Amino acid sequence: MKEVLWCFTCIKERTLGENYKVAYKLWRDRNPMTRMNIDTKALLKKKNYIVKSKRITAVEIDEIKENIRLQIGDDTEDHTIGVNGEKWMQIS
Repeated sequence: MKEVLWCFTCIKERTLGENYKVAYKLWRDRNPMTRMNIDTKALLKKKNYIVKSKRITAVEIDEIKENIRLQIGDDTEDHTIGVNGEKWMQIS
């Protein structure tokens, strides 16, 4: 359940929108052998069920969001360091 919610939240944080097809692709990439019979719409239904029935607590959801924000922040820092490093190298 957490993995499903993690994928949807990750896409929402990165794109500021909710694209269930991209979330499905991310989920499938992270779980290639899990529930092989599930498709895009079934995963969306699963996410909606988890949220509506409150199968995951608010604290767990906050932990997922924080985890994603930290991961996105690390990616941004790596990119910024790479760009700044290249510019510095070119100037010198």
